Amino acid sequence: MNKQIYLDYNATVPLLKEVKKSLIDCMDVGPLNASSIHYYGRKGKDIIDVARTNLGKLINTNKNNIIFTGSATEAINLLFSNFNTIVVSSIEHLAVLSSSKSDHIIPVTRDGIVDLNFLETYLKKLVKNNKKTLVSVMWVNNESGVIQPIEEVVEIAKKYECLVHCDAAQALGKIKINLEEIELDFLTLSGHKIGAPTGIGALVYNDKINLTPQILGGGQEKGMRAGTENILGIRGFGEAAKIMINTKENNCSQVEVLRDFFQQKIKDYRPETIIFGEKANRVANTLLIALPQIPGDLALIKLDLESFSVSSGSACSSGKISKSHVVSSMGYDKLASNSVRFSFPPNDAILNSESLITTKELDMLARCWSNL
Repeated sequence: MNKQIYLDYNATVPLLKEVKKSLIDCMDVGPLNASSIHYYGRKGKDIIDVARTNLGKLINTNKNNIIFTGSATEAINLLFSNFNTIVVSSIEHLAVLSSSKSDHIIPVTRDGIVDLNFLETYLKKLVKNNKKTLVSVMWVNNESGVIQPIEEVVEIAKKYECLVHCDAAQALGKIKINLEEIELDFLTLSGHKIGAPTGIGALVYNDKINLTPQILGGGQEKGMRAGTENILGIRGFGEAAKIMINTKENNCSQVEVLRDFFQQKIKDYRPETIIFGEKANRVANTLLIALPQIPGDLALIKLDLESFSVSSGSACSSGKISKSHVVSSMGYDKLASNSVRFSFPPNDAILNSESLITTKELDMLARCWSNL
């Protein structure tokens, strides 16, 4: 097999063709620094404003409440540096778990859903001595694809006067986000999860809440994130957001058909395969599975040799496979080093514009899995 099949879209979505064109056009405008007051400075400001407008429309929020950062991780660190007491779920991305340094951990069920009863009981005891508490629960888990009950989390947190943050990096472009319908105080986003360049993220915040910046300097981004803006990254993020706006209700029907076809083939060929979060509400593009006797690193190497690029949900910065805290939290500790994640394009628009994956290719992948 010569064609390389990429199924690691939860790690990063390849740069969209429309986004690439917008970046080239942007580079042809000239030297852009939005802090300058001359012609090129105004051009830079206009590009940032359009991108902020597009992103605001995509998630239905005031564009003035959006701060561009270097990544979702930076946005999370900026936010968390303002709180001493942070309550997180056990399946959060390492950006949340590491930067929060929290001992206040909410467990999840075997389906990978945050335990709402535990959350309420925990907050009821905690807030008596902690008046400034932040609750942080992700919208969609990056490994399992399980959608968390964010509305219920917010309802419980607000009952005990807590502020709420949601890491929505894996939700953007896959499910509807409407901040007019949910009382979130903070949302963090990542551009490269929807086909923008890497190196650009955003913090959406409640402007009634005063935050202290981490990076000090020239006062860019309303004084919340100093440093000359990454105009190319911002332009790409805005263009990708525009594409998502024009995608009907983040339509994922074709993606889901492909994912479910592959899942059924896996069951047919290797019925002992464990599918994590199978009974939960998941985004359409994600499948996290494991074979009891096959280490995840071995599975990845063998699939890569067959031209399939997939991942372990637990890959660390060194590229090595570590034990998945998500799988462990779901009660499958013995399989925490065995999990393999297959992540398809986040929605039909990206599937059709970037790489049409065929059922024949997915059948071949399932057969490769059966031969592990």
